[in-house]
Amino acid sequence: MFSLDIYTTFCYTECTSFCHTWEVKTYIFKRGKWYHFKRRIPKDYQIFHSKDSIQIPLKTDSRSIAEQRASNFNQLLESYWDDMALNGDNQSLNKFSDMVRRARLSGFRYRSIEDITSLATPSELINRISVADSASDERDAHSVLGTNKETFITLRDAQEIYFEHEAGNLVDRSSDQIRKWKNPRKRAIKNFMSVIGDVSLENISREDILRYRSWWVSRIQSEDKLSPNTANKDFGFIRQALRAAADNCGLDINVDILFRKINLKDTNQRSRHPFETSYIKNTLMNRELIKMNDECQLFIYAMADTGARVAELVGLEDRDVLLFDEIPHIKIRKNSLRSLKTPQSERDIPLVGAALVAFKELNGGFVRYRGKSDLISATINKYLRENGLIPSDRHSLYSLRHSFEDRLTAVEPPDKVQAALMGHKYVRPKYGHGPSLEQKKSWLDKIALLP
Repeated sequence: MFSLDIYTTFCYTECTSFCHTWEVKTYIFKRGKWYHFKRRIPKDYQIFHSKDSIQIPLKTDSRSIAEQRASNFNQLLESYWDDMALNGDNQSLNKFSDMVRRARLSGFRYRSIEDITSLATPSELINRISVADSASDERDAHSVLGTNKETFITLRDAQEIYFEHEAGNLVDRSSDQIRKWKNPRKRAIKNFMSVIGDVSLENISREDILRYRSWWVSRIQSEDKLSPNTANKDFGFIRQALRAAADNCGLDINVDILFRKINLKDTNQRSRHPFETSYIKNTLMNRELIKMNDECQLFIYAMADTGARVAELVGLEDRDVLLFDEIPHIKIRKNSLRSLKTPQSERDIPLVGAALVAFKELNGGFVRYRGKSDLISATINKYLRENGLIPSDRHSLYSLRHSFEDRLTAVEPPDKVQAALMGHKYVRPKYGHGPSLEQKKSWLDKIALLP
């Protein structure tokens, strides 16, 4: 395998009005006060890109944040190139990209010969023939006239194009979050290919989409745990991938028409049920009954009295746990372990009751499960199920967050306080800094599960 790291960055400072400063080995540089990522594309893969280097704004003036985002984006790039090296040169995509590029350089959008003859205006057709006749390279002529029949983009190609297109939007996410983002999209395209095959995108028909819809209907009818919403998510992911491939490769595909009105109605949505407060105190927090490792037991304590999401709690860094402040609290904020689910997820949560006990025993944050939300969630849910400690199949670890919200609602705090504690969007315009720690603690003290 060739070396992916063939682009060597270097330090220099250019004393211009923009003052570009390059950083060693990080692929970042500073333009004014803002950081950017730039990396030269390995020669073997330049055919898959319109330029010889990739540059994106990192949208921060913090060097540490820029380095983290650049590192995440660089991992995405190398993963993409590794996949190409593993799966071969992908000659179809190679040839198609070259055709699109040649057509554009000649002043035309790439179209197949069928589209040109049926859709092009007489003047466009005459212009294309004239340019093709005068082309010095036969490949340019074929590209302008759409007469090369050897090239096509398949569903598998569309997935890689889609992931490359979205890479710049994932720079804030950790490698684990990127994996979670990719997996359902890979699964959706794999499901789609199992029904219609790895076909050329231009050959996908409305009938193929309806056949896939029928496949999902049959699965939902035969598998109790599947819901129409699961199918609708698949439809959405496939639509996104096809649209990215069509837009980036100049394909004449009307994705919206293909997917028109295919979503299924979900009349029986399976929402999680909250635990009863007595059940949390007498069963889930009974350390004589619950025999898990210390971090799993204490996690139940922490989640019960903070209402925080699983990823938020195990995503805390040491600096996010302030046990010795006047009001002990945790800071839910973006860090090197994860990004935030939504902007309003950033918040400070006072530690009271069971949560304060948990973080004091931990002497800070979680260690064994730090950054491993899937692992701790699966471990606790499996233990509770196998030991008959789940009241119904609609209960899970996440039900603790629903219970927290119900307990909070019962004491009737102001809407702004409740939204600030839950990390939900507050519907009215935001003014000031929001509820203080003191205000939030006063309401949490009313629902704390331990004295």
